[in-house]
Amino acid sequence: MDNNCLNSLQLGFSSKQAMDIQKKGISNYINEQLNAKVSLNPPDFIINSPKNLKELQALKKEADKGGKTVENIAKDLIKLSFDWKAFILKRCYQSDFPLREKINLFFQNHFVVTLQSVKVPYWIFKHYEILNNYSLGNYKTLVKEMVYSNAMIKYLDNQQNRKGNINENLGRELLELFALGEGNYTENDIKNTALALAGLTFGEEKGQYRPFLKDNSTKTVFGKSGNFIIDDVIDIIFEQKNTPYFLAEKALKWFFYDNPSKDLIVKYGDILKNNQFELKPFFNKMFTDECLINQSGNQIKNPLIYLFQIHNDLNLNPNYKLLVFILKNQAMDIYDQPNVKGWKGGKDWLTSQIYADRNQFIDFIISGNKKYEKILNKRLEKFDIGVIDFNPVLNIKNKTNAKSILDELTQKMIFEVNGEMQLELNQLLKYDFDPKQENADKNILRVYQYLAKSPEFQII
Repeated sequence: MDNNCLNSLQLGFSSKQAMDIQKKGISNYINEQLNAKVSLNPPDFIINSPKNLKELQALKKEADKGGKTVENIAKDLIKLSFDWKAFILKRCYQSDFPLREKINLFFQNHFVVTLQSVKVPYWIFKHYEILNNYSLGNYKTLVKEMVYSNAMIKYLDNQQNRKGNINENLGRELLELFALGEGNYTENDIKNTALALAGLTFGEEKGQYRPFLKDNSTKTVFGKSGNFIIDDVIDIIFEQKNTPYFLAEKALKWFFYDNPSKDLIVKYGDILKNNQFELKPFFNKMFTDECLINQSGNQIKNPLIYLFQIHNDLNLNPNYKLLVFILKNQAMDIYDQPNVKGWKGGKDWLTSQIYADRNQFIDFIISGNKKYEKILNKRLEKFDIGVIDFNPVLNIKNKTNAKSILDELTQKMIFEVNGEMQLELNQLLKYDFDPKQENADKNILRVYQYLAKSPEFQII
């Protein structure tokens, strides 16, 4: 695979930025991406949605008076969740700064909250707003903002955590999944972190402590004692040895390697620690160093990268609501991960079912399938997705002959061509192929279809 295409996939969601990377150079491109100001305004459907649980309940009561059932309200919220997921996908695909959106999505999978559990779409928007505002700031600040997020409080039930009735969910996940990793804390640390979180519940725009629900006893966390609130505990957590390395490992897995080496984890963990947990220099160093190495074949593409690469390569106009559905089928349901641990990645992105679904989708795009189209329309009719229509077009720069076409496609799509694959390709596009013949474009699309279904295409 061409190195500019590879870097574009690793730093974004497709090879769309490959020419930009080649023109500017990798270091300049990364600096431009990381220093851009990326605005985020709430879409109309979020502005007009309930802002908290009370408004949601009031909407249900009002609906009952008007004869609209609670079941219909639930259906409206499901439809709104599709709108939100489509909004995120549109940002990822259309952004001039896809690296920023990929970082945001990384942290959304790090600080998991789900629409299904939170139920208030506005809180989900505020969660994403925190990511957009702080994902290149200070990591400790980001963790504090996340803990105070209404969405996180609701997702991990901290509104039930109060003096005399302690709920450990948020405290446990803060230590295990957000900051330190399993095995780097004790059960006593969890209990005392939960005590420090007691009384933190929903606020108007973010969580706030209710004084009469707080636990004012002395807490001991990692050997330090005091009448701590969660801000104090997070300060102590960031003094612990494993905090920078835990994040470094997760970032390496998201962007570059399914199985990063210990040396790389230490290298980038040290950079994070030495920069007092500032995220921009940490990411800048990681992206620059790893993109200067030609290291194809170390990561299975997640479904979003797979789908967006196909859309970019074939010049398709994305139907974002359809993509929401396809992503869910491929186990990457945006803002509805299967559990608090988020998407595992790696081999989980290429189960036999997901691989079959990918192949069915590329077949549908290029060859069509009326039965499959009918199934999609039936399952998605309530979400107003519009007409499902694909008109794939491949832009080939050098159509001189079969060899030039095959070389261009393979360099763009896969990192290695084996002997068996070369034989298949030579059968699909024979050496005497005439690019000017009537069905030439269809024949070239069949080559793309074959390559997109190959195991090699599933890997970055």
